[in-house]
Amino acid sequence: MQHNSFGDSQCPIARSLERVGECWNILILREAFLGAQRFDEFHKKLGIAPNMLSRRLRAMVEHGLLEKRPYSTRPVRHEYLLTQAGRDFRPVLWALMAWGNRYFAPEGPAVHIVNSATGVPADPLLIDRASGQPLAFPAFRVVAGPAADSHTLAVHPVWPATTPAPAPVPGTEPQPADTDADPRVPALEGCPHDQPDL
Repeated sequence: MQHNSFGDSQCPIARSLERVGECWNILILREAFLGAQRFDEFHKKLGIAPNMLSRRLRAMVEHGLLEKRPYSTRPVRHEYLLTQAGRDFRPVLWALMAWGNRYFAPEGPAVHIVNSATGVPADPLLIDRASGQPLAFPAFRVVAGPAADSHTLAVHPVWPATTPAPAPVPGTEPQPADTDADPRVPALEGCPHDQPDL
């Protein structure tokens, strides 16, 4: 089934799905992390039709997830290596694995993540690099960024650019505001197009 391209969408989720959202693409990345590099290796492990595999590999090279390198000239043969963008997808795969084990593996995990040194099972957790806090709603939320266009601004809240006003000095009464709040800055409400825990 054909769908509209999301490649030019402002939503980074939609743009990412344009590159890796098709299930074969994610499985190709999975096999690449497991060591597959050559066409016949991907074909043997995935059982995907050769013409479909060719299209998927070509698209993933065009999107910068894989790099195509020749390893034979007679006959011409190529291998497919993960780029930095492809390698950066590993945490996404691990999060998807943990989510699948949690909700869709009633018999228990067939594979899971462990500490390489101790063998202790690991549970992926997305954290904020700056504060070290878990990225969980409502402590964190999605807001419009500096490149947001009018459509994005219409559906995503804008984080106020000003810092909070200082607390009043004890014993004094707060002064009434001279003007209403800036109508150009909408309240931080849930985005109608996203789940509230994004």
